[in-house]
Amino acid sequence: MSPWPSLDRGDDLRLALALAADDRDDAGDDAPRDLDPTEALAQVVDRYAARLYDYAHALLRDQEAAAAALHDAFLQAYAHAGVLREPVRFRSWLYALVRNECLRRRAAPDFPTERREAPEVEDVFLDAPERAQRFELRRLVHGALTALRGTEREALDLLLRHGLEAAEVGAVLGMDARQAADLTSAARQRLDDALAAALVAREGREACPQAAELVEGEDDGPLPPATARRLLRHISHCATCTELRYRRVSTVRLLQVLPVALLPSELPTRVMATATAPGRAHLRADAARRAEPFDEAGWPVPAARAHKRGGHRPAPRLLPAVAAAGGLLLIVTGAFALTPLGPDGRTGAVPKSSGAPRDPSSSPSSGDPSSSPSDESSPSESPSPEPSATPTAPTPSPSSTSPTPSPSARPSRRSPTPRGTPTGRLAVQDCTIPEGQLSCPVSVSAVGGPVTWSVTGTSGGLSASGGGRLAAGATASVTVSRPENCPPGSHSGSVSFAPSGSATVTWTCPAQEPPDDGGSQAGAQEAAARP
Repeated sequence: MSPWPSLDRGDDLRLALALAADDRDDAGDDAPRDLDPTEALAQVVDRYAARLYDYAHALLRDQEAAAAALHDAFLQAYAHAGVLREPVRFRSWLYALVRNECLRRRAAPDFPTERREAPEVEDVFLDAPERAQRFELRRLVHGALTALRGTEREALDLLLRHGLEAAEVGAVLGMDARQAADLTSAARQRLDDALAAALVAREGREACPQAAELVEGEDDGPLPPATARRLLRHISHCATCTELRYRRVSTVRLLQVLPVALLPSELPTRVMATATAPGRAHLRADAARRAEPFDEAGWPVPAARAHKRGGHRPAPRLLPAVAAAGGLLLIVTGAFALTPLGPDGRTGAVPKSSGAPRDPSSSPSSGDPSSSPSDESSPSESPSPEPSATPTAPTPSPSSTSPTPSPSARPSRRSPTPRGTPTGRLAVQDCTIPEGQLSCPVSVSAVGGPVTWSVTGTSGGLSASGGGRLAAGATASVTVSRPENCPPGSHSGSVSFAPSGSATVTWTCPAQEPPDDGGSQAGAQEAAARP
């Protein structure tokens, strides 16, 4: 269950094709004709800005830096949509662009050490007791998250809060589908166990004397790892604690109590102004250049790897702050605080100075409730960054220029030379609906290599849907249906496919028989009686 509205993947594909219409050789016939690239960008921003901003803020923990990173990531999508070989993966591609831009900014020497976190999206319908309950649940979740590594937290954030599938999570994090499935499964189990231990430690002391004995002397903060392991072993053999665990713990629902960073209201306007104003071509070009290089499938090469190729220093390794008593990672109030650990682009917790918690009824998003204040650790392999009041890259003022649609002002693209297994083309066959029937099958085939395909539109009153991935030489079919009631005569329509192709469908509707009446029956009898 995501904090944001669910999105239709068919719309994602439609927007990806429209965004790349000027740059893809194979998108011209299938890109939506009613949507130019600038209009497509506006819709992408409208659909994705809030959730992508929350993700960027989780990576950077600074509202201005997150806004600047997302601003440039949208410009990069606008500039480079044509290089994505599989537009059906547009959603996770956007997240990968945002992640890369955030990691680049974290690695910059002028990344600010003093950060100002964004306000959270507030639920105005909560009363004081409900706010207090939410605050306590956040304490529980924060304590459980200390049991996970940074990459596990990020994977669960993408999977459970942002609604990506495991394979999409892997694409964002730079791993294959099997690795992503293993990572998300293991992380989900570790978080389930950690939540169970934290819940039993908090609520099971009165119901179970053995559980109370195991956590004796522990405060309300995160359990030490050894104590948590002993408590989990106890839960597995205790009917009372097991019942409590499965009656109260729902990982997905508990994660929804975590804060959602509030999108700056002016950011969408600022993105569109930069994307369309002729005087800001240099900003578009700078943002587009920072997204490079892309691999043969059109995915951005992880920032740390790109820096190594270009001879730049790798992202700094950040040491997690350690609580003096228990050796536990501090967790900030936000959902997942994530920063690069090293050249492989993996992530770790970013501790942040956090004073004593305020009244939960007035500020449920106040400082970390589980530990005393602790300064943020400094990079151990690079000079400490100097504080900076501005983001790494300049961003325009939202009031300086109003959006002026100008698709021709988009930055040029440099598509990488395809390597490896070639992508095939989609071949489609027309069909005719037999008289008296309502549908016929349209065959689709992959020629010259594998093809990821989908139905993108119909005309003439036809209806059809479908999609998938075909191996080279494989064939599938799509059932196309005509309107049940149609005027007499011959008719035709079409079904459009991505990445290319259109099938023509024809059918004939018979003329209706005239109604029988008495006169016609008499005439027929008279005609039959003639010699």
